[in-house]
Order: sequence, then structure tokens, then C-alpha cells
Amino acid sequence: MGITNRAITTTLVAGLALGLAASVARSNPMANPTIVVDAASGRVLQQQDATRPWYPASLTKLMTAYTVFKAIKAGRVDLGTPIAISPLAAKQAPSKMGYPVGTMITIDDALKMLVVHSANDIAVALAEGVSGSVDAFAAEMNANSRALGMAQSQWVNPNGLPDPRQITSARDMAVMADAIITQFPQYASLFQIQTIQSGSRVMRTHNALVYRYPGTDGMKTGFICAAGFNVVATATRNGRKLITVIMGAPTPKERTNQAVALFEANYTNSGGGFFTKAPLATQLPASAYPGPTDIRDIACSRKKGGSGAAESADTAEVQPGSPAAPAPAPEPSPLLASWVTAPPIAVGPYLGPRRPIYSLPNTPILADLPPKPAKALPASKLAGKKGVTAAGYADPGKSLAVPDQLTDSKLNKGRKNLKKAADSKPKTLPKTPAKPPKRKVHHEG
Repeated sequence: MGITNRAITTTLVAGLALGLAASVARSNPMANPTIVVDAASGRVLQQQDATRPWYPASLTKLMTAYTVFKAIKAGRVDLGTPIAISPLAAKQAPSKMGYPVGTMITIDDALKMLVVHSANDIAVALAEGVSGSVDAFAAEMNANSRALGMAQSQWVNPNGLPDPRQITSARDMAVMADAIITQFPQYASLFQIQTIQSGSRVMRTHNALVYRYPGTDGMKTGFICAAGFNVVATATRNGRKLITVIMGAPTPKERTNQAVALFEANYTNSGGGFFTKAPLATQLPASAYPGPTDIRDIACSRKKGGSGAAESADTAEVQPGSPAAPAPAPEPSPLLASWVTAPPIAVGPYLGPRRPIYSLPNTPILADLPPKPAKALPASKLAGKKGVTAAGYADPGKSLAVPDQLTDSKLNKGRKNLKKAADSKPKTLPKTPAKPPKRKVHHEG
């Protein structure tokens, strides 16, 4: 049974908590939101500004995964369903897998890339493969939020890349984590994966807790400059599972250390003080903040080296032996001094037989169209494509002809043109060296 329909016990009565929250907000406006929830009972063990609006960054991908899980349960797709990298997916900002347009991957591998590598291109491919378009998928995400009682959340994209309309709260992300745990326990191992490998690329999860905090069994980190460093983490000790959410930590190291401190405090605290039982949605006090706080001056300040340095710190935190990795706390430390790393799980392009791609009625099928035509095809030409109606939508009554990226002339035309352009370039080196390209800012999302 989920948090939203269970009785929740909080550490203060509602009136006292409301006054305390307002006092904290006035005295320390930059205190980042946190919450700790007992997964079995749904009790809120500890919280600070848990309903304060915040940018989710890649925590968005938990809702993306949940929406895909629901589509699988409904029989619309399965883990073996292949989805395509569309032009829109391919142009997403990093983190990304970087597969070429037309590459097919299974939903099973896509979910691993989504959760472990936080791949923004894969999030879009999943959205298009499950719902036909990003907008249709976002509508499903919002419907799921309403059904779960996630009152502060609004979704416009499946990957969490910066958009001022995309907001959530620590409290809502705790509800999200609880829904995944209780409704889809069969996917628990997905959030425990440490490393994946595609070809020669080995990609590690950004969640250092998975490596260094005993009992950690998920879930997801997130970072954009405006949000700071977020994490939803779950851990189990002596059969007791806790959900901890950190929003807006100033550094990845601080994110890890805050989560560890909250886990430790609440595993040793059985709960006390003044209790009152009520659903989480009505028990926690409303936030005094009308919208999210942009903390880019803290998370990506020039003094720290900007967004590039923040990204590097996020990656270095999960590299054994890195000076940026969290330093052990004074003995005895709950963090492991040695790193335990499981072998990487292989993922990659789908090379099996072509399969029809499911789509809701009247939903565009991106995988069945050329990667990026120079102009919209007229209805007369669309009507001639197998499995596509004159309006350019899927025809549920016909099978779909997905172009093969190795033999389809439309997909290969661009490659031939690129080769001609390369062959026509002068072979002599320029007299002056070219300026180095500007460093591309990476967003985990």
C-alpha cells in the first residue's frame, strides 16, 4: 500500500510543524529540503522543507521509469520491445549514450542506461517508444503524479534537463520512490546496478551510496546547476527499509554525506516526540515558497570553477581513489573505506529481428519515418508508407515497416554526402592552428 493512502506519523503536530517550518525558512533560506520516510509504515521520520518546490533534474527519470513500468504492466510494450533513437533523442544534451539516429535498443537495455548512466537521449527514446511523443509521455507522467498524490510535481520532459516548468519536491519524490517499491518490486534490482558497459565504454552510476554505504539498494541522483545535487536513496538494515531524499546539496560530496547522516540518525531512532496520524499529503505543512529556488550561484559558482567543475566533481565522486570522493568520517565511519564494485552489465544496440513498434492510436511513429527530412512530407507520400495513415499517424490495423539503418537509402544518403564532402576537402594543413572548440557543458539532467 502506498504512502498516499497510509497513515503517516510525523514528529510534530501540524500547527507546531507549520510554525517551525516558517521559522526555519526565515532563519536559513538556503537550507536544502530533505525527508526520511519509513517504507513499511509510511511514517515521516524526519523532514526539512519537504514540500518546498524544487527542480528535480534527473530525479525525473524515476517518474519516467515508473511510467514505462505501467506501460509494460498494461501490455503496451515489454522489456524486449525495440525502440529507436530519433533525431530529437539524438540531439539531447549529455549525459547521453550518443547512439546514431536510427539505432534500435530494447526497453530492457534502455531502462539500465536511463537509471545507471542517466542518459538523456535514452529518456526521450523511451518516451517516444512508449507514448509516441514526448508531449504524450509527459501527459502520462502528470496523470501518474496526480494519481499518486504528488501535489508539487509537474513534468514537461522525461529526462529533467533544465525547464522552469518542471518542478517537484522532496516529499513528492519520497512518494515516487514508495510507489516504485510497493507497486513494482520486480524492478528493484534495476536500481542496484553499479556499472554498465556498451562496447568499450564503461559507465558507473553517480550514486556513491551504492558503492560505499552498506545496505543501500537504490535509487537515483540528479544534477543541474539550478537544482544543485539531488538524490533519492533507499537502504535496508535488519529488514527495515528507509527512503531518504536530499534536494539541493551544494556538492556531490555533501549530498552523499547528508544522506548517510540521515540514514544513520533514523536507523538508531525509533521515533519519538509528539505524534499525530494523517495522510502525508495533508500532514506536512505547505511551503512558504511560491516556486523553486535557483542555486546555480552555489552549485556552479565561478569560485568553484563553474558548471564544468561541478560535473567533474559529480563524476569523480564515484571513482575509487579520486581526491574528490567523499572523505571517510571520523572513526567509526559508516562509509566503506574500500570500494566494492560488481562487474559491468552489458548493454547496447538491438541487433535482433525487426518487430512491430506499438503506438497508441493517432500517435506519430517516429521510428517509421526518415530521421530528419528537410521539409514535411506531403500527405500523399505519407499515405503510401506501410503502417502510416495519410495524416502521418500509426495505423493500428497494419504492420509497420521500420527502415534498416544499414540498407535504407534515405538513412544512408546523409552518410554518402558526408563522405563526398570529406573527400573534396583540401589535404594541406592550415597555416595557423585551429582554435580549440569550446568545452561542452554536460548536464546529468
